[in-house]
Amino acid sequence: MKYPFQKEGSTMKSPMSFARVVLGYVSLVFLLTLLVGVLPVYAEYPDRPVTVVVPFPPGGVTDLGARAFAAAMEKHLNKSFIVVNKAGGATTIGGNAVATSKPDGYTIGYFPPMASIPEVYSYFFQAPYSSKDLKPVCRIGTAVGAICVKGDSPFDTFKDLVEYIRKNPGTKWGINTKTSPSYIIMRAIAKKENIQITDVAFDGDTKIVPAILGGHIPVGSPTYPSVRSLVEAKQIKLVALLVEKYADFMPKVPTIVELGYKVPPGMSNSVFAPKGTPDDIVKILNQTAAKVSQEPAFRSKLMDLGILPSYEETSAFEATIEREIKELEGFFKEEGLVK
Repeated sequence: MKYPFQKEGSTMKSPMSFARVVLGYVSLVFLLTLLVGVLPVYAEYPDRPVTVVVPFPPGGVTDLGARAFAAAMEKHLNKSFIVVNKAGGATTIGGNAVATSKPDGYTIGYFPPMASIPEVYSYFFQAPYSSKDLKPVCRIGTAVGAICVKGDSPFDTFKDLVEYIRKNPGTKWGINTKTSPSYIIMRAIAKKENIQITDVAFDGDTKIVPAILGGHIPVGSPTYPSVRSLVEAKQIKLVALLVEKYADFMPKVPTIVELGYKVPPGMSNSVFAPKGTPDDIVKILNQTAAKVSQEPAFRSKLMDLGILPSYEETSAFEATIEREIKELEGFFKEEGLVK
């Protein structure tokens, strides 16, 4: 019997044979459709603008560093990276905005540790999310802290300062709250040198620096960028830098490491995505950031802001986070700053 669909000379024996062929083609088309529907999601990322959340107001060092990062990423990925400032809640408003975003790579955060590991700071504030709700991408840079005195201060060296405090117990030292690296290093110095220091908390570098200039406190530890121009004008004198290694953009003063101390945790600026973001997207972001971090123009921009370029890829960065969590938890427990 010859079937209507059967060509001359066809060897098809029955409708069953034809059905098998059709089923095979349908299965192949279905499989290809699935592959086409899945693979380009990552291969074409990003195919629209990416939001970069900064948990501080515009104009600060973290914000300016994020804008430099976003501009550099745009050039490589050919899509806009738009910085959005979500300040407040001790950085947790911005942190939560990323933690609760759709995990598709189109909302990422440019965060300091307070925003990325908020559970460590639970004595000071409560966050509606934790580090487990974020996915580390990479570290970009490290803020440079400073220990400084007034320009006409008799203290020319770190040793001069320590000896003065030894002879004058309770000397006031300006810090950026007890959650800050400035407080951590102050306590480390007091402990190692067996000296008594009275911490005076200020609402940011913009309040610490005038207090030093006005003679209200003899010493403080703001970030280096906040005093850079004053150092050049000789109105502020540095006795140490809170950084692991010296870089050319820094003034010729000892680093805290050279003085026998560890750099306090909490000074990095890093990239995070929401938990559940596909590994392929994280890989694209990380690899692009690695290229960006090697570019002289980007590195120069960070250093102009007083930020030390310190890129760290995803797996190494994850290990750094775990180490810093342990260090900070240990410090706050020792200080009695735990609930």
